[in-house]
Formats: sequence, C-alpha cells, structure tokens
Amino acid sequence: MAQLRASTSSTVPQYRQLAQGNAFQLGIGSALATVLIWSGFLLSMRAGAISALTTYDLALMRFVLPALVLLPWMIRDWSRVVATSKWVLAGIVIGAGVPFFYLSSIGASFAPAAHSGLLIPGTFPLFVTGIAVLVFKEPISKQRLTGLICIAIGVLSLVAASLLEVGSQIWKGDLIFLMASLLWALYTLCLRLAGLPPLAITGFLCTVSSAALLVLYGLGYANTGLTETPITTVAIQFTIQAVFVGIVAGFTYGFAINRIGAELSAALGSLTPVVVALLAIFVLHEPFTLSTFLGLGLVCGGVLLASGFSFRSVFSR
Repeated sequence: MAQLRASTSSTVPQYRQLAQGNAFQLGIGSALATVLIWSGFLLSMRAGAISALTTYDLALMRFVLPALVLLPWMIRDWSRVVATSKWVLAGIVIGAGVPFFYLSSIGASFAPAAHSGLLIPGTFPLFVTGIAVLVFKEPISKQRLTGLICIAIGVLSLVAASLLEVGSQIWKGDLIFLMASLLWALYTLCLRLAGLPPLAITGFLCTVSSAALLVLYGLGYANTGLTETPITTVAIQFTIQAVFVGIVAGFTYGFAINRIGAELSAALGSLTPVVVALLAIFVLHEPFTLSTFLGLGLVCGGVLLASGFSFRSVFSR
C-alpha cells in the first residue's frame, strides 16, 4: 500500500500535490482571508492614485516594514531559500515585488478599482494555465478550456468598452492591469514550485524589494507626497500596505498555495473582483457599469470552470 501511494504521488507534479483533511480546510480559510486583504489592497491603490501619495511612498509602506518584521524568519530558513532555484526566486521577486507594485499603481491612476479587481486576480488563472501548458506541457480539459474562453471574452469585452469611451484613458489602465496579472501568475507558480515557508519567502521578497527601492532612490527616481497628504490617509494606507498586504497576506497566500494549490486558490480568488466592485461603489463612489457587470460574470464564472472548482471536492477532503 505504501508503495502504491508513493507511486501515485510520483505521477503528480510536486506543485500540484494538495494537502488533506484539516490542513486543506485551513488552506481554504487562508485563501478567503487573502481575498479580503487583496480587495482592501486594490481599493487602497486606487485611493492612493487619486491622493498626493506617490507610488514610491506606497511601495515603501508595502515592503520596508514587512522586511524588518519578517527578517528573523528569513534568517532562520536562509539555507532553504538559497538552495532554491535562482530562476524561481527571481520569478517570486519580479512577480510580486516592485515591478508588480508599480504596474498596479500606474494602472490604478487610469482605471477604476473595479477594473483592477477584475483584471488582476480575475485573469491571472489564464496566464497560470498558459505557463503550465507551455512550460510543464500540461493537457487542458474541455471544462478548463471553456473557462479560459469565458475569461478571455470577459476581458476583451471590458477592454473594448473602455476603448469605445471617447477621450477616456481607462483602456491604458486595463492593459497595465493585464501586465500586472501576468506577473502575479509568474509569482503564484514560482511560489508553489519553491514550497518555502510563507513567512521566510515573504521576508525575502520584501527585503529584495526594499533594496530595489533604495537603488531607485539613489538614482533619483524617488519622489514623495507624504507631507501633502492628511495623516489619516497615510495611517490607513500604512496599515493596509505594510501590515495586512505586506505581512498577513504574504503568509495567508503562501499558506494557501502550499496547501490547496494554484488552481483552487485562483478559483477562490475569483471572489476578489466581486468584493472590490461592491466596495468601490460604497467606498470610492465608483459607478458600476453594464460592461463591468458582464465582464465580472464572465471572468468569475470562467475562473471557476478553469480551476475545476467544486464544493464536493472542497468538503470531501
């Protein structure tokens, strides 16, 4: 029996092996907690884009404090970190570090929060599957292909509607969000391949990103609007970026990826666009257009299909 289990396990790629029992349920809970934090992050990026705060200000909040707080965990597991493939580490740093952060911030200056919620967490399963097929030669089932087609149609409808708005620059934000989504897909796959403790790899990500920000400062690319921003706004942004996104979500997302895999995490992450769109109406007073509604339905439904999500598979483990 032990040999049979070992044989079965060996036929499944390491990055697709999932936890069982309570560990699986904890992974589900961590993914849902991450959804709430992501929603707050995307709303805060839009709020930051329309305030005096600069992208550099927000990036400092996002990476520096978490790097300091998580330093002990990074040092404790440093031998495991350096033993990981340099390409995988590079994918993690690029996919969720300064490049991703800057793209998210720049996109938020053009497009509403509902679009960021729809296009970043909503479409990265499309990129995850593309990478999995091209790099890992994974087959695509009919259900998964149908889901990916729904996602693509939803994205195209949203971008097309943005292009048709005369004088609008929302389409620029949409395209930038898609680039950010591609980076997040790279991060998700590399995080799963690394299999490192969440706090250790998050500390590594934040430390490298903080170093990159220091380089930008040395090159003269750092500008700040902190002195022109109300202290309440700064405090709210700091709490969201540094504490919740930088530390808490770094752990919950890494934990979820390691326990329930990239596909199921993506399926639960499809709730993010819904939460962001609803909160944007009440918090940022953004309009909820017909194109957003249609795109939301297609993308969220597509993510569920593409991931093979089913409630039976969740509660039977």
